[in-house]
Amino acid sequence: MAFSTTAFGGGGVSAFLFTSVNQERTPGPVFIPIDLSVLALANPLPTSAFGFDTQPTIVPPWLQQQSQPTLARRINEVRALASFIDENAPGVDTVGASDDAKATFILFDALSKLETLAQYASEATTPDASLDRLDAQFQSGLAEIRDYITTTQLENITFLTGESTHNATAAATLGSDQETFTGRSVATGTRDDPLPGLTGTETFTLSITHLGTPTDITIDLSKITGPLSINAVVDLVNNEITAIPALDANGQPILDANGQPVPKFSTRFAVVSDANFDHAIEIQTTLLEEVTLKPAASDPASLYLATNRSPVTGSDPDSTRVTRLDDIAGLISEGRRIDVAGTDARATAIATASATDPTTVEPVAAPTRSDAIAVDSEGSIYVVGTSSGDFGSQLNTTPDGAEDVFLTKLDSNGNVVFSRLLGSSTGADAFSIAIDGSDNVVIAGTTADNLAPGSTVPGTDSFIAKFSKTGDRLFTYQLDTFAEDGVADLAVDANGNIFATGFTSGALDAATPSNGGRDTVLLRIDGTTGTLADKTVIGSAGDERGQAIAVANDGNILVAAREDGRAVLRKLDVTNLSNVLLTQDLGSIGLTGAIRDLAVSGTDIFLAGDTEDATFTGGAATVATAAAGGGDAFLLKLTDQGTSVSADTISFVGTTAKESADEIVVNGSSVFLAGTTGGDLGGSGRAGSTDGFVARLNATTGLIEQVDQFGILLSGTGASGLALAPGGDSVLDKLGLPLGTVDRLETRDLETQTTARVGDYFEVAINGGTPQRITLEAGDDLDDIARKLKRLSLTSVLDATVTAGELEISALDSNRIDLIAGPAGKDLLARIGLTPQRLVGLDALLELDTGSSSSSKTTEPDIGGNFALRLDQPLSLANKTAAQFTLTQIQDAIETTKRAFRSLTPSPLPDPALSGPVPREISKQLANYSDALLRLQFASFGGGGGVLI
Repeated sequence: MAFSTTAFGGGGVSAFLFTSVNQERTPGPVFIPIDLSVLALANPLPTSAFGFDTQPTIVPPWLQQQSQPTLARRINEVRALASFIDENAPGVDTVGASDDAKATFILFDALSKLETLAQYASEATTPDASLDRLDAQFQSGLAEIRDYITTTQLENITFLTGESTHNATAAATLGSDQETFTGRSVATGTRDDPLPGLTGTETFTLSITHLGTPTDITIDLSKITGPLSINAVVDLVNNEITAIPALDANGQPILDANGQPVPKFSTRFAVVSDANFDHAIEIQTTLLEEVTLKPAASDPASLYLATNRSPVTGSDPDSTRVTRLDDIAGLISEGRRIDVAGTDARATAIATASATDPTTVEPVAAPTRSDAIAVDSEGSIYVVGTSSGDFGSQLNTTPDGAEDVFLTKLDSNGNVVFSRLLGSSTGADAFSIAIDGSDNVVIAGTTADNLAPGSTVPGTDSFIAKFSKTGDRLFTYQLDTFAEDGVADLAVDANGNIFATGFTSGALDAATPSNGGRDTVLLRIDGTTGTLADKTVIGSAGDERGQAIAVANDGNILVAAREDGRAVLRKLDVTNLSNVLLTQDLGSIGLTGAIRDLAVSGTDIFLAGDTEDATFTGGAATVATAAAGGGDAFLLKLTDQGTSVSADTISFVGTTAKESADEIVVNGSSVFLAGTTGGDLGGSGRAGSTDGFVARLNATTGLIEQVDQFGILLSGTGASGLALAPGGDSVLDKLGLPLGTVDRLETRDLETQTTARVGDYFEVAINGGTPQRITLEAGDDLDDIARKLKRLSLTSVLDATVTAGELEISALDSNRIDLIAGPAGKDLLARIGLTPQRLVGLDALLELDTGSSSSSKTTEPDIGGNFALRLDQPLSLANKTAAQFTLTQIQDAIETTKRAFRSLTPSPLPDPALSGPVPREISKQLANYSDALLRLQFASFGGGGGVLI
């Protein structure tokens, strides 16, 4: 082994150590470069030895000698914090007077606090139950740090919240209307093989609407000769479509060049095959034609049951499922199952980053629970509930994992037609859903956010929102009072008026005072304008809550309430809600009892609920099935006699365990009751800790005819909604086609396709200048946002383009663009899927994380630079896997702040322009180091080949 030294151009001194290590594997000498400047760390040399003076050495706080507190102590200190950014943090005063240095250490300090949270969350001994609380504080601290980065202007350092990038792409897209629709695969052999389940006697209606005028075409499969194959069905449909000619102004067929009639419609059916050579029917239409499929009138109706599942063990989130129930007049059977869930974007991104093969990662479901379900006249299914996740471009921007209200429309095949989030910035709950005569959908719930125009009073308010069948929000009404209130149920009359009942704990206004305690409230909302048309409060000093509502046979309004533990039914004048037409005390259901639903069929009134009082008879009704004890669901039948009601029959559905009712559906001579049981109602055992159930009862006698029970092992399952559909297992189902309109025509603006609302905004600062506002206006799409961005500067400092439906914002040249979030509740940036961040032009990015200075700096060269903290990732402490990933990312960001701090100190080596011979003192020290290493070399010879350093 030998040792030699040489000096390089920058004035630094290095050495090469060469040795014959492991002669069998590496013949010949191996040269190992050694930077002898590291030796100065043990015994710093005086800066005057280099021929120039520098400022006194500043030792950053993380290198100062101090004892490291235990994790337990650190987590207790962090948990008590009100803020993560501390401009007076211990150690800030030791880093000098530079604003850059101070800001860098403030960031280091704040990130170290996040590191403590992430480290504690990732510990095996940390209870899973603590993770949500830790994550909530982590997200708050992370948001504070991101805001600090984007709002703090420094002279020599530029911090980037995210990656080292000059551009950012919004996650939200507005989609596009589709001119083709593909059904489910129904043929697994050849295209000419008979389709299973068809008899050749089936019919259905194909309706094509052209320029607002519908034409119904009857498709009769008996016209097919030969096998009932998918090819034969498609050929029949196309023949029926093309047989209808286009007509001229005189009502005569228009002929083509060959004298043949020109078909009126462009719509055609086709057969398509997937990668497995399974075949499906595709409908090819145009934006000028709307295609609707209708089952034959004789096809049997079906039920759709919504259930919620809560795992008893494990970390799976709450989930909701919609199950179609067929043959409801015979033995109820399960048909198609449809899972409805929001997407946990952070968990999905973390799983993708951690996976060996990211392409195999499925979207991670967010906790999702349904609250109600409805089916429109075409057979489309609407589910309303709450979720902490995103639904496509409907991005959930509630804080700390809070839940927002979602509305999802499904076709009868289970395909999502659209999803909408309420867009609450504080969180919201859903309670009820109703469909009006035009297939518009109305939902109700509560929120602490101010959603409706003019809402200003803080506190929890009821809201009612109406959407068109294509997903446009028509209006949102909010009961904006100082009192706490909540809507429990909805009904819509034949004129489209919306009626809601619930409770209020105070006055609605000066003209509608409180009666004390909680009172039943009843509202009438104009179905066209969304304005409050009438209201009333009913109650006393006790506890009264309206819990179910329906339109009576005579058009007046029925309201069922629980009043101090008693069930009370009222009929109110539809034209004047203060006018009570009848009041019927139905008896005690106890303070733990509840009324769950109210349905009307002619003069029959059906009321569902649950009670622990086995003596409840609803006013001396005949008991068709007695209570089993432990708390039972019940179905009470009453007769509406105009100004009074009479009790007919009552049936209890229960076991010795606890049961609760949810919703009822009347279909001819049958009444269906959905609910939740802790026992065995169906005789086949309970699957989970609780199961959902559907019971069919005779509408006349009240006798239970069948009970089906639905559960999942190691889970609690409960019914959350039940709705009647016009068709289920019909010929359309066998052809893989849904009921209703198959076109996907929607309004494609930001207010419809995202959670953004008019007036939301974000700000843009160019090269540290005054932030300029980008505000959402009615009808704006992504192209409008791009145009507004490009108008911010007369010079080419940024670009904004929409390509393939995605908005991309870019900083040009050496310019710096800060994207700054709007305020909570109005942040357009978050609602279109962008994070607050700093974009740096490509020219400036060449200096990223190198310590190189920008040409625009006026201070000493080789100071500062651009540093990417990569904090724009979906970081989370929601589970141990996410916490471990997050810990790694935060530690990387901490190391970046250290590099940024070091970049502020000039190199202790002289500028090349000032370099000359190495001072004699330095040469003498290096010679001494060389001699010492050589002596180590010779002392080791004979011992086997090498020196371990």
